[in-house]
Amino acid sequence: PESPTAGGDAEAFSEGKKARAMGSVDVSDGGISTAIASVRDDGTDDMYAILKYDGKAKLILQKTGSGSMDEMAGELDDGEVQYVLLRVEGGRDQESKAVKFVFITWVGSSVGGMAKGRVASHKMAVKDALGWTVVDIQADDKDDISEEVIREKLKKASGANYDLGSNAGGNYESKAGEIQAAGRNNYKTLEKESNIGPVVFETRALPKETPIDLGGRPMVASATEGKKNTVIRDEVAAAKMKGEE
Repeated sequence: PESPTAGGDAEAFSEGKKARAMGSVDVSDGGISTAIASVRDDGTDDMYAILKYDGKAKLILQKTGSGSMDEMAGELDDGEVQYVLLRVEGGRDQESKAVKFVFITWVGSSVGGMAKGRVASHKMAVKDALGWTVVDIQADDKDDISEEVIREKLKKASGANYDLGSNAGGNYESKAGEIQAAGRNNYKTLEKESNIGPVVFETRALPKETPIDLGGRPMVASATEGKKNTVIRDEVAAAKMKGEE
């Protein structure tokens, strides 16, 4: 069993015990905040930061890296729970340098039940520490965090396919025409499935319609002429005349 020691160790023990009791996780390690800032900074080469557990309720920085997504996946251990902030660049169109961020919760296939259970209570605190991300992924298989899968998830999260081609190497070939044709065909398919028919334009003169008043009565005369035939009754005079009778 754990027991507190003197000085700073006792304070650390107390904080760790309190964090576990509250179902939270300690992300105060200075290396974590520095790594997050570096990955989010356009002026650095860092593309990912990986956090791992130091005990049951404290996270520390495992490493940052400037390599590919495959390199990042290679740092994940089947026997551990790790958290990743991943930076993904490009992919919107041929001129785009858009940056998006992904939060990965890695729960290795060999991780025990107790450790898996802690993920549920720690995950949101970790996400808050890492900051805003476009896509959140929890995985136990590296096939689920391949570059192809991650980019596809980002594309779906954006709500549109902006891949109009690539000018890598100076050999740009636009796919705008193909995308436009696909969109047009998709619209026609949806139109057939709809209960709203296509717009039909009249090619003949419309029949002359008889105007009606607010009561639904036909008015063959104009509004001006109609007013001439309107009798406004003087209720006071009518009552007076009735009394004289």
